[in-house]
Parts: sequence; structure tokens; C-alpha cells
Amino acid sequence: MRKMFLTFALALGLSLAAQAHDEGHGPKVSDTGKYGGVVASVVSKADAGQGAHAQALNKAELVRSADGTTRLYVYESGMKPADLKGFDAKAIGTLWSGAKGKKAKSEFTLEQKDGAFVGTMPKSATAPYTVEVTLKKGGKDLLAAFANLD
Repeated sequence: MRKMFLTFALALGLSLAAQAHDEGHGPKVSDTGKYGGVVASVVSKADAGQGAHAQALNKAELVRSADGTTRLYVYESGMKPADLKGFDAKAIGTLWSGAKGKKAKSEFTLEQKDGAFVGTMPKSATAPYTVEVTLKKGGKDLLAAFANLD
């Protein structure tokens, strides 16, 4: 009986862990990046807590280079490049790394350049890590979150 209870508890625990925060801060995106990066939904920062139920306003592709150069491309529906004129010239990136008990936070700035937001991301102390980018469009804060990066 005890063995059956332990087996049941283990199966329940694993099934809950598999569902935990799987969709990030917005609806799941199945598009592939045009520049070899990771694609995520862009949502209103106020709605980010809604997870997969938040309304996707745009899509964003995060492209990282070995030297730390980071580019964020913003897309409209159908993966058409967004006109960045409506966005503020700067965006703020936040790198989250570490285990649940000891999370480290590093911020960096991205500036509009050649149709993308470009900046230098600090090195992560651990993998996986998460990058969140806050953009402003028409005075409204938007968020693109990229989780489980390595």
C-alpha cells in the first residue's frame, strides 16, 4: 500500500511540474525567428500575469551573439517587421539567472538601430536563464519574456 501511495504521489508531482509556468508571460508562439533567434509574444506589461491568456500585441525575436551583442526584432502579425517609429528609442532588458532561492538580476539597455533594438547583454552566471525586455509604445509598457535560455 505504501509503495502504491509513493508511486501515485510521484506521478502527481511530476505532472504538476510539467504544467508549471509553461507558457511564460504570453500566448505560446510557434513561429521561427528570421535571424535564428528565439520568438516570444509581446504583451502589455500590466497583463503579463495572465500567462497564456494575455493578449499578444506583437511578437519579438531575441538574437544573441557570442560577444554579448543582443538584438530584439519586433514583428506584427504574420511575422512582418513592425514599424518602430511608434516605440520609444530605448528598451530595458533584464537578465534573471540562478536558482529559485538565489536569483540574480542584471539590467541592460537596448537602443533602436537598423530596425531592431540593440544592446549588450551581461553574461549569465548560470543556465538556464530568462531575459525580459520592457518596451514602450504610445506611453504603454510592453513586455517580451524569453525563458529557459542557455
